[in-house]
Amino acid sequence: MRTTRLVSCAVLTLLCGSCARGGGLPKTVDSAPCQAVPTIDGVIGDDEWQGVPVLKFDMSTIRLDPVSTGTRACELRVMNTASTLYLALRVPDQTVDDSLTPPVLDVAMLAFCQGKQVRPGDDRKIVATGIYRDKHVGVPGKDDVDDAKQDGRAVMARKSGFSTIEWAVPLDSGDPDDLRAKPGDSVRFNLTYIDAFQLPITKATMCGVYGVQLDRSDAWGSIHLAPNARDLADSAALASSWVEPIFRRLAGTPAARLRLAEISVPPGASMPAARAVVSFTYLDPGGKPREARAKLYLPETVRAAGKKVPLYFNSGYELPDGMERDFLKRGWVVVSPRDLSTNPLIRTVNPDVALMHMVRALPFVDDTRVVVGGGSAGGYTTLLVAAETFPLGGAAPDVPPVNYGYNAAYFFKQVDLAGPRPGSGNGARLPVMFAVATMLKSSLDVFGDNYDDPVYHANSPVTHVPTITCPVSVQWSTADMLVPVNQVGSRWVQPFETSRFPEGFTMLPERLLKSREGRLTLMDALPASEAEVFTLKVPEGTSREGDASHRAPASRECPVSSDRPWSIVVIDEGPPEPGVGHRKYEFHLTHDRFFELATSGKIAPRQLTAAKLERLMDRYAGQEWLPSRLKHLDVPESERADVLRGLRTYTSSDPANARTFAELYTHLAPARRVLEPQVVKELTGASARH
Repeated sequence: MRTTRLVSCAVLTLLCGSCARGGGLPKTVDSAPCQAVPTIDGVIGDDEWQGVPVLKFDMSTIRLDPVSTGTRACELRVMNTASTLYLALRVPDQTVDDSLTPPVLDVAMLAFCQGKQVRPGDDRKIVATGIYRDKHVGVPGKDDVDDAKQDGRAVMARKSGFSTIEWAVPLDSGDPDDLRAKPGDSVRFNLTYIDAFQLPITKATMCGVYGVQLDRSDAWGSIHLAPNARDLADSAALASSWVEPIFRRLAGTPAARLRLAEISVPPGASMPAARAVVSFTYLDPGGKPREARAKLYLPETVRAAGKKVPLYFNSGYELPDGMERDFLKRGWVVVSPRDLSTNPLIRTVNPDVALMHMVRALPFVDDTRVVVGGGSAGGYTTLLVAAETFPLGGAAPDVPPVNYGYNAAYFFKQVDLAGPRPGSGNGARLPVMFAVATMLKSSLDVFGDNYDDPVYHANSPVTHVPTITCPVSVQWSTADMLVPVNQVGSRWVQPFETSRFPEGFTMLPERLLKSREGRLTLMDALPASEAEVFTLKVPEGTSREGDASHRAPASRECPVSSDRPWSIVVIDEGPPEPGVGHRKYEFHLTHDRFFELATSGKIAPRQLTAAKLERLMDRYAGQEWLPSRLKHLDVPESERADVLRGLRTYTSSDPANARTFAELYTHLAPARRVLEPQVVKELTGASARH
C-alpha cells in the first residue's frame, strides 16, 4: 500500500538550510552495547537503558505559517544487541496532537540510508500515538511505501510536556527494504519530529536531528554499532515460545483458518502478554475470497490448559497499540482487524463477521463473555456483528450510522455543498464532513447511487434490530455532523443556524430520500419496551474539540438500564455546526459498568427470539437472511460451526434457555427446521442435564 509522504519535497528543500544540525549532537553517534532488552513502550526505564550515554542536544525547529524558528532541548539514547538497534528520543512538546479527523498528529520518523544518497528501498520507521508503520523509499522525493512485512516496533508516549519515542529496529530482518547491518558497522541515519502534522504542512512545526531533509542525506549523521554486543533474547522471543504452540494446536473450522504471521509484545503491557498478527481469508460482497489480517492481544493466562477468558472484539477499525491495555489488565483477549484496505462502509461487514467466527472458536475464549465494540463506521459494523452473533455478552457501539441509506444520501448528495465554494480558492465549507464524504465515495461502487435501493436497507443496522438481541450500550451526539442524530430519532434533532451553512444543505430524511426504509429511524424500529434513553448535558466548562488549551477531556460512565437490553445515551451538545465532526466538546463516555455486566457469563433467555432463530437457521442452511445483490455469508463450514457453537453455549448455560430453544424450534416453519435430529435432541435435552 502506498501512502503520501508526510512532508512534501518542496517544503523540505526550502527548510533544508534553515533547520541545520542542532547544537552539540555529533555527526557520529556511538551505540552502546545493550545490557538489558527494553520494553518498547515509550517509557525510558532506568534499568533498561542503564549505562547508555544520554546525548543532550538542541534540535532546530521551524514553522512557515506563521513563520517561527527555535530550538528544543532533546535527549537521544542509542544501543544495540547483536541483532537489534534500539533508540530512545525525548522531545519537549507541550501540546498533545493525536486527532485523525481531521488529521493533526505528532509524528516521528527514523530514516536510514544504505548508500551515499537516499535511494529506493531505504528504510523508514514512522510512529505517532498508537500508530507504527515500517516503510521504505519508493521514488526519492515522491511517496514512501509500506513494507509488505512490518518489521520492528516503535511507540510514542506523552508525559509532563514531553514526547518520548522508543524504536526497536532489526539489524537484518531479511527484508530487502529494511536496514541491513551487523555489529561494528556504521549506518547513516536521520530523525525528524513533526509537531502537529496537518494539511497544509506549512502550519506544522518541523524538527530534525540533522535537518528535516529526508530525500537527501548530505547533512545526515551516522550510528556506529557496538561491535561487541551480545545476542539477547528479547520479550518477543519469549512470547513466541508459548504463542506458537497454541496456534499449532488449532484444529477444525473456523479457528484453524487463522494463520499466524508474527509475534511481538504489546507496548507498555503491565502484565505478561503477547501480540499476535494473523492472516485469514474471507468472502467479499461478490462472494470472492479475499485476504485480510488481524491482531490478537493475548494475556499469558491463556497458556493454562482449559483456561477460558473473556474476549473484546474491536470492530471495523484497527485498534491502535496501547488501547488494549485496560482489557489486558482485566485478563481479556482483545481482537482487532488490521491493515484492511478500505473503510468498513465500503468493504461491508464481511471480514469482521468471518473474523468473529474464527476468534470465538479459539479454545481459550469463553464465548459466554464476548463483547464487541467500535466507533463511527466501527460502531456500524459492531451492530451488524451483534445481529449475526449468538449469543453475545454485549455490544458497545459509539456514534454508529444506523440507516446507511440516509447517511449515504446525506454525504454524497451534498458533498459538493460541503466542499470549497467554486472559484473561491477557500477551504471546504464543511471541512470534516467534506473530508469523510470524499474518502467514502468509492462505496458507491459497492452499493450504487440509488440511496432508496433495498441494498442500502439490507446493509443498515436499523433493519437488523429484531436480531440484535444482546445487551447494547450506544451513544450519539445532537451536534454530530458525520452521523446526524436524525436517523436515531426526531426528538433529539436541534435546528442548526442555516446562515452558517451552504444554501440548500439539509439533514432532513424527507428531503434526502423517497422510501419509507430510507427514512426509517432507530426509534421507529426499536420497541419502546426494549430501550431506556438517557440524555446527558455537557458539563459546564468543558473544552471544545480542538481547543488549544488541551485540558483533560471531561469523562463520564455511560448509564446502563437495569431492565432493558438497549441503553441509549444522547449527549446534548446543542445543534450541529459547520466545523464539527462527531463531537463538539471534549466529553467522553466510558462503558466500564456495561463491560462488567456483559461479561458476567449469564446469557438471558430473551437473547433467543423467533426472528433470531430464523436467522440462525438460514445461516445454517446457507441462505441469506436479507437477500440483496451483495453476499454476506461466510464459508459454509464456519457458518454451520458458529451456529452450533452458539446454540450449545446458549442451551447449556441455563435450563430456561434450553426450554426457550425447544419451544421456538417447534414453532419454526418446517422448511426452517434444518438441524440434524441428533443435534435437536442434544440441544433440547440440555434442560434435563441441568
